[in-house]
Amino acid sequence: MPLVISVAGSTRTTSCDFQSLHITQSVVSNAGGAETVIHVPDRSWHPAAANEYIVMTSSDSVKHFAGMITEVQEEMAGLTQLRYRLTAKDYTYLFDRLMVTEIYASSGPTANLNIDTVVADITTRFTTGFSTGGIQSGLGTLAQHRFDYVYPSDACRGMADELAVLFYIDYDKVVNLRTPGSDVAPIPEIDLDTFSSSANWSNCVLSEAAANIKNRIILQGYKTKSTVAYQNVFTGDGVSKFFPLGYEPSGIATTELVATLNAVTLTNKTDNIDGSPSTTAGSTAQVFICYTNMGARTDFSPSSTETLTLTYNYMLDGGTQVDDAAAQTEMASREGGDGIHMYQVNDPGLTNYQSNDNLAIARGQTLTARYGRPVLQAEFDSLEQGWKPGQAFAMSSVYRMGGFDKTFYVYEMEKSLVNHPGTTGTPMWRYHILAGATPLPL
Repeated sequence: MPLVISVAGSTRTTSCDFQSLHITQSVVSNAGGAETVIHVPDRSWHPAAANEYIVMTSSDSVKHFAGMITEVQEEMAGLTQLRYRLTAKDYTYLFDRLMVTEIYASSGPTANLNIDTVVADITTRFTTGFSTGGIQSGLGTLAQHRFDYVYPSDACRGMADELAVLFYIDYDKVVNLRTPGSDVAPIPEIDLDTFSSSANWSNCVLSEAAANIKNRIILQGYKTKSTVAYQNVFTGDGVSKFFPLGYEPSGIATTELVATLNAVTLTNKTDNIDGSPSTTAGSTAQVFICYTNMGARTDFSPSSTETLTLTYNYMLDGGTQVDDAAAQTEMASREGGDGIHMYQVNDPGLTNYQSNDNLAIARGQTLTARYGRPVLQAEFDSLEQGWKPGQAFAMSSVYRMGGFDKTFYVYEMEKSLVNHPGTTGTPMWRYHILAGATPLPL
């Protein structure tokens, strides 16, 4: 099963310097990458940035990397020879060609806010050529999300982080959303105290850091929906068509806003979307809510005998605090005191028009899960084939780091070739693994 290297759909295996081939996959960043050197002795062609680049074994068509070249460096290797250093990014490069502009809510384009439904909708509507076949169902529900020109991978990863699930694009352009550790690592158990020469791992370095602890999160800078309704009452004058509300309504659904004219309920519309000023498209049965000027507009002028009443939930400055009591207790046992380590987040993107503080609370819980206490991490090398990010394995020791027996999750994998057998045989990879004792990488 020799390796086959293709650039822009053409096989370039004989031009590749296999010793320079280096592949990275990660759940820490949005995308994996590859680096290699291509030799062109006769100057007959050259790789170009944005060309597709694929590394695979021929007989089983397994892809070890697939994506797009993001950078090409050309060097002279002789009088007539050219050498190209290629840097490539996986298919996230193509997944992020367009940007997401959408509000996902229970009344939006999705039937509900299950994360699998939202990620599938983003994939279908804002990307081209990608499959949703790797999206698991039942991974959890989300509060309303508003995306204003956000790259699809950033939108999907942000939501996945809130629910502590994995998001990535594989080498067949399949979007994957799954539970961490649903795949078992090639070495299911590593006992650090019984290492032998036959074990396919080595050079294990353990680390634990307390330089970035966050277990009390203060979240500010966003808007939240009021728990009580506010009412504006206007008497017409036969001229005015715009009525300032003073506050931003949380929505135009009848559960959010009720508008009446002399006690007769009007139909709620969005200004400049469902209708524009100075037109006659509206009727006396409609009211248009303007979010830019925080007011209500009609396409008619209520008379002095008519009363326009609007009762609505409104948006106000939000703020909340999220504590991880168990993490604080553990830190107190290590360092003394109360164990509290505070961190502040100021993010208007946490505004939630449907429920109070749900997005902010989810962000706080994600941060405390990742940074609430020191996390044991391991780095090691392995010649066991088939390591990938997201896999899980058991690691234990009686002596190291005071003794532990934990499930570890692979965060990042780097691999390079030990040998390339030529036209027959199977290539062997050397892996460098970064893993941690929590599903969420730091």
